Amino acid sequence: STIYPGIHYTDSHASLQPMCLTVCFPGTFPRQILERSNIPVRISVSIDEEYGTFTTPVIEVASLDLRHRGGLLHCSGGSDDVSSNLSLDMSNVGEPTISFLPLPPSFDYVNRADWETVAQRIQEWVTTEVATESSLWTWGRDAFWLAFVAAYPSFPMGKWPMWDLRIPLEGSFIEEWLQHSND
Repeated sequence: STIYPGIHYTDSHASLQPMCLTVCFPGTFPRQILERSNIPVRISVSIDEEYGTFTTPVIEVASLDLRHRGGLLHCSGGSDDVSSNLSLDMSNVGEPTISFLPLPPSFDYVNRADWETVAQRIQEWVTTEVATESSLWTWGRDAFWLAFVAAYPSFPMGKWPMWDLRIPLEGSFIEEWLQHSND
């Protein structure tokens, strides 16, 4: 399957946005099979040769099993030129951790208070931990507006608290939301 990452533009350069990919394993195994062996999973990611001189895909693995802390594993790669760099723990590349994810198991998608809490945590994270020129900041801004509107679905009408103005009313979701709120 071919997927197309988003592109982040600066004045003179552009970069590919990170993508999250979930791999699910439907079905079950007899318990004794998994207790005595590791199950290898091979994942291959490549970029067209014409872009290979500019970037090399890096696979970062994080366990979604919330019972085990520190599920972040080391990256793996195929090229000998970059294998020493790819063996580094990707949590040290300067980007902050996404402190508001995963959502707690008690999170209720229809509970306004839960969405208010998430929006508040995202707002704090975006305004204090992420550099504004980072693609992670753009992602966080969009996540904030999704959570804010989930908490206050009548926005911009009705009652809602003022948000931190360092988070502008920008991004495809909120701009579309505001455009349709005038209908």
